[in-house]
Amino acid sequence: MHPKGVSMNTALYLNEPLYLPELDRGKWHTFYLLSKKGLLHCIHCGAPLSMSFSIHQKPSFIHPPSGDNRCREQVEAFEQARQAESQTAATTAHGFRLPQRRAVLNTTPAWKAPLVLSNVAPFTVPASTKQMAMEGYREQLTKAGLTLDDAQWKAVKHIDGPLLLLAGAGCGKTRVLTARAAYMISEANIHPNKMALVTFTAKAAQEMRERMTEYPGIEPMFAQSLLIRTFHSLFYTMLVHADPSKWHGSKLIKSGQELLKTQGRALGLDESEFPYDQAATQISWWKNHMIAPEHVETTDPFEEKAALLYEHYEKALRETGRFDFDDMQLGCLYVLQENNRLLQRYQERFAYLLIDEFQDINPVQFEIVKLLAMPQRNICVVGDDDQSIYRFRGSDPRFIRSFTAHYPEAKTIHLVENYRSSHPIIASANRVIAENRTRLEKTLVAQHTSDQLPYLFFPYNEEEEATMIVEEIKRLIGKGICPSEIAVLYRTSTSVRALVDRLVDTTLPFSLEQGFACFYERPFVRRALSFLRIGRNEESPYVMVELLKALFIKQEHLDQLLHIQKTERCSLLEAIPFLTELPAFQAKKLKTLPADCRRMQKMNPSEALAFAEARLGLNETIKKQGQEGNKFEKGSDDFNQLKVAATQFETVESFLIHIDHVIAKQQECQTFQTRHPKSIQLLTIHRSKGLEFSHVFIVGAVEGSLPHDYALDAWREGDDGPLQEERRLMYVAMTRAKKELAISAPVHYRGKRAHPTRFVCAA
Repeated sequence: MHPKGVSMNTALYLNEPLYLPELDRGKWHTFYLLSKKGLLHCIHCGAPLSMSFSIHQKPSFIHPPSGDNRCREQVEAFEQARQAESQTAATTAHGFRLPQRRAVLNTTPAWKAPLVLSNVAPFTVPASTKQMAMEGYREQLTKAGLTLDDAQWKAVKHIDGPLLLLAGAGCGKTRVLTARAAYMISEANIHPNKMALVTFTAKAAQEMRERMTEYPGIEPMFAQSLLIRTFHSLFYTMLVHADPSKWHGSKLIKSGQELLKTQGRALGLDESEFPYDQAATQISWWKNHMIAPEHVETTDPFEEKAALLYEHYEKALRETGRFDFDDMQLGCLYVLQENNRLLQRYQERFAYLLIDEFQDINPVQFEIVKLLAMPQRNICVVGDDDQSIYRFRGSDPRFIRSFTAHYPEAKTIHLVENYRSSHPIIASANRVIAENRTRLEKTLVAQHTSDQLPYLFFPYNEEEEATMIVEEIKRLIGKGICPSEIAVLYRTSTSVRALVDRLVDTTLPFSLEQGFACFYERPFVRRALSFLRIGRNEESPYVMVELLKALFIKQEHLDQLLHIQKTERCSLLEAIPFLTELPAFQAKKLKTLPADCRRMQKMNPSEALAFAEARLGLNETIKKQGQEGNKFEKGSDDFNQLKVAATQFETVESFLIHIDHVIAKQQECQTFQTRHPKSIQLLTIHRSKGLEFSHVFIVGAVEGSLPHDYALDAWREGDDGPLQEERRLMYVAMTRAKKELAISAPVHYRGKRAHPTRFVCAA
C-alpha cells in the first residue's frame, strides 16, 4: 500500500495496457511524465493514475484512494495473468488482447534498491571534556559558551615557535585559530599589532573578525587593531607601501581574460575553438609556480598555444604598466627578496603569523610566508591535506605535508574530533580518504551518532536522478526540514542540468551559484539548438547568428543575408543558399539546408539532433568548436547532455518550448533567490567547502564524472595526482553532511552505460 493510494504495476495509456515489469527500463521516466499530464488511467475504472518515482521505493502506478476494492482485485488478476503468460502465447484478460511477448522484453537493468553504506564500526561515546577540571581562560571560554576539547586547548595555549594544526573537516579550526589569537592577546599580553591572521577568502576573514569579538578579555579596540586579511589583500598592502605609483589600483586588471583574448586574436586563436578560460587557469598556475614564459615546458598542443599566449600576455602587461592578481603575489615576493630593510620591518611587524587553510597555499605564497616568519619562526598553520582541492589554481598540499621538514622544531597537534557529522557519515568518509596513498595519517572521530546511514542510489539516468531527488526533497520539506538545510553538490555544472529543469517546474525555492550559466545558454548548446530553432523561426537574426557560427560561416555574411531577405522577399533561412563567395563544398551543403531544417521540425528532438549531427555538419561543429581541448567541460559533454534532455520530448516544438521556459524561469529564480535566503542550495563541491547542511545529495557519482575523465586519463598515463584530488573532492562533499548523505550513481550517464564511482565502492 502506498501512502497516497493503491500501488500497482499496470496502467492504461491510449487504450493500451502497460505492464511496468515488461516496459523498457529506459522508458519508465517517460511514463512518469505522462502521468503528470494525466494521461495514464486505471484499466478497470478509468481513474487517472499517478506514478511514484522515489529513491527508496520501487516505481509503481498509484491509484487514488477508493473504498471500492474491485480495481485492486481486477488489476491483480490482470498482473497474475501477465506473469503466467508463456513466451509465445497470447491471452485475453478483461477485454484486452495482450500482444505476444518479445524474446527480450526488458534489456536494461531493473530498478535497484539503494545500497546502504553499512560497513560502520560501532560508535564509541567520546569522553566529555566538560567533566574535566577547567580553570583560567579555558573556564572563561566555557562559561561564554565556547567549549574547547583537549587538543583544541593545547593548540590555543601554544605561543612561541612553529605549530602545525592538522584540523579535519568539522573539527572547529576557525574557533581554535581565533581562540588562540584571543588567548595570546588577553593571557600572553601580546599586542595585536604584532600578529597577523591570514586566510584565503574575504568571507573567511570577515567570519574571523566577528568571532574575535566573542572572546572574553578582548576589547573592541584590540579586535579592530588585529590584522585579519586574505593573502592577496596583505600582499597588495605591502606592495602599495613599497611603491604606490607602480602598484596603483587603477593599473590592476581584474579579469585577465579580455586581455588574453585580445592577444589571442592577434595569434589567430579562435574564441569558439580555443578554451580561453582554461588557458587563463594554466597561465595563473605557471605564475604561481614562478615559471616565466621562457621557461615553460609544454606537454600537449593546448599547452603550446597557452605558452605562446602567456608570452604575449606578459609582454602586453609590461608595455602598458598593468598587473593582474597573480602579479600581486609575485611582486610582493620580489620586493621582499630585493629590499632587506623592508623585509625586516615586516618581520618585526608580524612577529606572530597565524595562517588558515594552509593546504591551499601555492609556491609563491609559501616563499613569502617563510620570509616573513624569519627569524622568530612564530608561525602557526592550520589545514588538512585531505581537503586540498584547488590544484588547478596552483595550490599544493606538499607544503603542509613538508611543514615539519622546513620547521623541524615544529609541534604538531591533530584536531580529529568532528562536531558536524554523524558517526556513520564520518566512518564512511574516513574509509574513502584512507585510499589516498599520499596523505598525513589522521582519522576523524564523530561526537554523535545516528541510525541514518549514508546510501548510494541508482537512477536510470540524469532525468530519473533529478526526479528522485526532487521527490525526496519534497518529502523532507513536508516533514518540516528547512530548505536551506538541503544541498545538492555536483562536480561540474552540466551535472545538474536535469535537476534545474525539474526544479523550475516546482514551487520549491532553490539557489544557484553566483554566475551559474543556464545549460541551454552555454555557447556550444546555443549553436547546437540553432539547427532546431531556425526551422521554427526562420526570420530570427539571433538564431541565424548562432547557426552561422555552427556552419563556420563568417559573421559578416549576416548583412548579406539580410540584404537577400529584402531583395528576394524570403526568410533568412531561405536566403542561405543565395550566399556568395563561399567554398564549393560549403555552398553545396547550404542548398538543401532550408528543406533539411524544416524536415527536422517533423522529427522528434532526438532524431533531429542526430540528423543535424550526421547530415548538417554538427559533428564538425563539435570537433572544431566544442573546446575539446578543455579538460573539464567539453562541447561533446554538453551535446551528450542535450541529447539526454531531448529524450523526454516527442516533438521539437515541445522541446524548444521547454527550453525557453527553463531559461526564463532560471533567470527569474536567480533574481528571486537574493530575496529568499532559505532555499535549497545547488553548489559545486569546490564552492561547498567550509559549509555544512543537514541533508546532502551528491549527484553524478560515476566514473568519468567523479572522478572526472581528465583524472582517469592522467591515472592511465601514470600520474595519480589528479585522481587523488578527485578522491579528496568526494571526501569534502561527504563531510558537508550533518545528518543524511545520499550519493547518486546513475546507471546511464551522458547517454552511455556508467559505473558507480570507485570512491564509494571503498566505503
